[in-house]
Amino acid sequence: MLITSEDNSFIKKIKKLKDKKGRYEEKLFFVEGLNSVKEALDSDFKVEYVVVGEDVEFEFKGDFKLIRIANKLFKKISDTVTPQKIMAIVRMPVYREEDFIKEEGVYVIADNVQDPGNLGTIIRTADAFGADAVFTINNSVDIYNPKVLRASMGSIFHIPVIATANEVLYKLKGKGVKVFATHLKGEKFVHEVEIDKGTAFILGNEARGVSSLDFVDGFIKIPMTGRAESLNVSIAAAIFLYESQRQRLIKNKQNGIILKKYSQMR
Repeated sequence: MLITSEDNSFIKKIKKLKDKKGRYEEKLFFVEGLNSVKEALDSDFKVEYVVVGEDVEFEFKGDFKLIRIANKLFKKISDTVTPQKIMAIVRMPVYREEDFIKEEGVYVIADNVQDPGNLGTIIRTADAFGADAVFTINNSVDIYNPKVLRASMGSIFHIPVIATANEVLYKLKGKGVKVFATHLKGEKFVHEVEIDKGTAFILGNEARGVSSLDFVDGFIKIPMTGRAESLNVSIAAAIFLYESQRQRLIKNKQNGIILKKYSQMR
């Protein structure tokens, strides 16, 4: 069956998902493009529908309904200028913060981050550098905003991303996780602080910075020798997370050498 009418109830349902209110009413979101659809199907997320254009070949199997629609309708439901004519309609996961907060974890907290491209890039970066979860607080952009999902490049399916409230900071600190932020009052550079584990990085609004300073255990600086006064929030996240991973890799290597020597002594 091929859907050709914009008035079709299924088309209307997908259109609702372009707005935050509609997404949370339906508890659904969509991702576009072949790679993103593959990522969704390979994940633990529940894919309800795969929607393809009338001339698109699709051979993937799974527990979803395949819906074909007229090519002209993709411009009505897509969030891109030139749709790839394939999308997945995905059920929102139900996460519990407690399941991901652990004493030795590494976390990113997006505090009132408004730009969807920045948040999506932060999610992708956190995934790349092995963070345990991303939390968004204080009216950050919706994590299922189509622009966020495009910028995350499928990482939304690899790492828990949870929209929550400031209470998550109490939960992190209750597990002994230290919260760091960049600030002019920072006395040490990022590479001078032990941030390999038990660490959360709070990243503030693009214009106003971190609003939850009372929760911060330490302020650190990023060394900059040029004339720029600040960095894009997603770049700052990348520097934090890279340094955290660098420290873990060094310690893991050192521990491996120690274990090897210990086994030889025995």
